[in-house]
This record gives sequence, structure tokens and C-alpha cells, in this order.
Amino acid sequence: MTRRRTTRLLGTALALSFLPPSGVAAADAAPGGQARASRDPALQELVDRVVADPHPNPGAFLLARDGERTRFGAAGVADRATGAAMRPDLRFRSGSLTKTFTATVVLQLVAEHRLRLDDTVQRLLPDQVRADNALSGAPVTVRQLLNHTSGLYDYLDGLIPHFESLDQYWPRDQLIAIGLAGPRYFPTPGTRFRYSNTNYLLLDLIVERVTDRDLRTNLERRVLKPLGLRDTSYPLADTTIDGPHVHGYADVSRLLPNVPDPTRYDVTSISPSEAGASGAIVTTAADVARFYRALLRGRLLPPAILRRMLDDTVPTTGSPRPAVGYGLGMYVYATDCGPAYGHGGSAPGYLTFALNSRDGHRQLVAHTNWNPLVDAGLDEPFWAAFQKGYCRRGADAPAATPH
Repeated sequence: MTRRRTTRLLGTALALSFLPPSGVAAADAAPGGQARASRDPALQELVDRVVADPHPNPGAFLLARDGERTRFGAAGVADRATGAAMRPDLRFRSGSLTKTFTATVVLQLVAEHRLRLDDTVQRLLPDQVRADNALSGAPVTVRQLLNHTSGLYDYLDGLIPHFESLDQYWPRDQLIAIGLAGPRYFPTPGTRFRYSNTNYLLLDLIVERVTDRDLRTNLERRVLKPLGLRDTSYPLADTTIDGPHVHGYADVSRLLPNVPDPTRYDVTSISPSEAGASGAIVTTAADVARFYRALLRGRLLPPAILRRMLDDTVPTTGSPRPAVGYGLGMYVYATDCGPAYGHGGSAPGYLTFALNSRDGHRQLVAHTNWNPLVDAGLDEPFWAAFQKGYCRRGADAPAATPH
């Protein structure tokens, strides 16, 4: 999600191994089996700015990869209660980066001829079509779910009346029903872009119907295990994060005004069921980089399908830069050194971006553990930091050029 869109959505939603051995510094850890990561002074300067007063971000990190060389900068704290330092090897809630994982499974089924991009939701999920919901209108295709041109109402915008507590469990069927009960943003699918998390819950259900297995099983068999993403999981009912992890903080003053420190409240234990296939994955920076590199280098999709994922884009109308286009589960971002491919992930208390060159050679994973639940606009210091971090090469590498 883009920052402006996701912060607004999250406000209504809550009304949503690179582990070093004990005693080993993060700088000595080896992400993804690659060369050891080194702390980079330029990246460090960038993240220092993100956490400096008056910015509310408790912590932030940038993890950059150029080929097999890995650099990082990390600043601030991952846990305000203990003072534990922010590190790029910690697990965190990835938010909408999950959508690229979900889209990859869907496109694998397309490659296997078990699904077509032009198949309609009405044909695949006839039990979801009712006279009083949005699927009674013009047909919506799998392609339109993937690229957010369905026009379907975003269920996150309708959660406030159902909100009881941060850790409540949200059944997928309830979330889909909320999404389909709302009016379409526009009557004719495919005519324009409008980000909606309802799209990816419907894709979740389609994957389950086509494979007779839930999305978690498909993710594990098709993506996580083949790539060795041991620190990545898809929890729904578990509100805790296993192992060393980042604590997320948010401004909950609109929902829980009487809690201690409502502007920086620990929301780590929010139920991931609220996001599901649109944003529930827990992961690490190294696993994110490994996933996108494998995807872009053709390890998960055949070339023709991968080209569709990247090139069948629609303009992200109404979304602020850096997003300029959206493919099939993948954003295209405009940077100072050319287009970057990936996704943003906004979850309560967490904000993450993954940027990649088209060949996966150059990568950057950026994360901060404060995310307001109000429409605060683009986090300019954070975007400036990771955009510069993505375009800057290491001191001993050639200067970045557009690609």
C-alpha cells in the first residue's frame, strides 16, 4: 500500500534465517546465506535521521543488497519497554508485502493452467454472489482482483462498527462479507485503479477452492520451503510473534484514548486475522530480499507469467508518488535511479517497503516501527531515507545509473 492510502485504511481498520547466534552482532550475521552484512555509514546516517526528534519513529533500519554484497543501517529501538536496539535480523509484521506472496501463488496456478486471469469471481465463487452484494453487478476477473481494478469496496473501511479489541479474531468470511456489502467504488471493473484489500481475500478463497488447500499450506509448499524462508510465517490466530522481533507502535488515541501513551501505544499483539491474505505475513528483511530476488530471477514463475506480473500495469491513480503503477501484485515505484519493483507494507505499528531492480540484483528493504492510524500523509523522512538508500551504491561499487 502507499502511505497515504494505508494510513487512512488502518485508521478505519482499528476502529489493522538472518538471526545471529546469541552474542553475535547483527553486523556479523549472514542474511540469506550470503556474505556477511556490514554497517554502512551512509545508510546509518539515513536511518539516524528517521528516528531523530521530532519524528515519532522509535526505530528504523535499511538493508541493502547489491549482488552478493549486503549492507545495513539501524537506529533507535525495537522495543521501547526494554530498550532493545533495532536490528535488521528481527521479525516484523510485513503488512501488504503479503500481497506479492499471495499473487505469486495465484500466478503459479495460472501457469499450471488451473486458473485463468480472465476467469470471473462469479464463476469461481458462485456461493459468494447474492442479489444484495457487490458481486451481483458486472463480472470481476482474477486479473482485476490482482491489479486492484475490481472496484470492490475495501473491507478495512468498514471495520469500525465491528471493532471490539486489538486482539480479536476476524473470520475471513466476515471480512469478505463486509467488503461485498459496501457499494462498488465504480460500476465497471477494469476501468481504473482503486486499492482494496477485499480483492486479496477473494483471491485467498479462490486459491483454496482451486487447490483444495488453504493459503498457508500453498505458501509453505510453493514459496516458503522451496526458498528456505525459515523466518517467514503466515499466522492468523496467533497474536504473538515468535522469536526476537520488532514491537510496533501506533497512535490509538481515536480508539483507545485512555490507555497509557496513546500516541505511541504498543500494538504488536494485534490479530493478524484482520489482514489475512492481504497483509498477515511475519518475516525478516533477509527473507523479504530473498523472496523478491528469487521471484524476479524466475525461480517461482515462468518467464511469460513473470512478465505479465511486472508489465501488465495500471496507473496508480490517486496514489501519491513514489508509486506510479501496479501490476499483478507488484508496485512500480519511481526512484531517482529508475523504476523499482516491489511493494509497501503498512500494518498497525509497522511500515515496510521492498524495492528491487527488475533483475533482483539491487535491493533495499526499509522498515520502521511506528505507523499512525490516521491519515498522516506520506512519511517524508522515511521515504527520503529508503529512496536514497536504494539508489546509493556502496563506496566500492560503481555509481547507480537508471535501468
